[in-house]
Amino acid sequence: MPEMVGGERVETKILMLMVIFAVVFPLVLNRPLHKIGAQKLKALGMNRFNYDGEPVLTAGGLILVCSSAITGIVLIGLLLLRGVNSELLLHGFLFLTGMITMAFWGWHDDRASDRDAKGFRGHFGVLWRERRMTSGMWKLIGGTSTAFCLTLSLSNTLWAGFVAFGLLALCPNIINLFDLRPGRAIKVFWCLTALAGAFGLWTIGASAAMANWIFLIPVFMASMFMFPHDVGGKIMLGDTGANALGFAAGFSFVIGTPIYIQVSMLVLFLCLQVAAEFCSFSRVIEQVGWLRRLDQWGRATEAENKKNQTGSSGLV
Repeated sequence: MPEMVGGERVETKILMLMVIFAVVFPLVLNRPLHKIGAQKLKALGMNRFNYDGEPVLTAGGLILVCSSAITGIVLIGLLLLRGVNSELLLHGFLFLTGMITMAFWGWHDDRASDRDAKGFRGHFGVLWRERRMTSGMWKLIGGTSTAFCLTLSLSNTLWAGFVAFGLLALCPNIINLFDLRPGRAIKVFWCLTALAGAFGLWTIGASAAMANWIFLIPVFMASMFMFPHDVGGKIMLGDTGANALGFAAGFSFVIGTPIYIQVSMLVLFLCLQVAAEFCSFSRVIEQVGWLRRLDQWGRATEAENKKNQTGSSGLV
């Protein structure tokens, strides 16, 4: 919870001003960043074939990260201008550092050409058989190292640090596991952050929960603007976007929920990670009616508009 700055009234005023900036800046940045970002991705040859064999731009999460990072820097600048020296400022620095770094490792994987290895078993298998580091293995090492370094500043006990490390390291990969169909990863991100927000309101109160969400609002807004492009099969989030959204979701649990909620989510993520090595989430979603309807939400309308073409936001 942020420290009081000149009393409750001043702190509330600052927080409300930050909320306005967190909502307005992504709105203003959306169109120019998307136009410039799409042009740059095309120039860099960031085209991939989706699960349906259609060519789609990948690494579109770069646009989302740029929007969130610019807005986050503005929010930190606002705090510094107002002379706020609190836990909220520390969380802002850590959040931006972690999100940008995680996105960098995802970008490295998006740019790579060695895309044959899948899952932990695939990447470790290549390392064992060929003594070769895949881009996915570099992403794994970079992501876990980033999570470990951030955990040192976020937690003051060994147990809390272990749980926070697990959430920050695993959540980006969980989002990436679902990034196989149009809009699916963003929907999972929304569900996870909604859970974190609900648990935060229930356990730590509205004012503290709002403070914890200040730096997450720009990411949420940017994901809303990215959703039509993603679900329409026009651009994929890629590992760049999946890593950024996954880190944001994990961070929301670490700073905004009690330890028993964090432990429960960590166990859930571990179970999902193990399950992903042995079964297809896409097949499970297709077999469960309500999951299939949720997965298709938004995509069906876009498919009708495109007449027989279905896009995707992920690779097989």
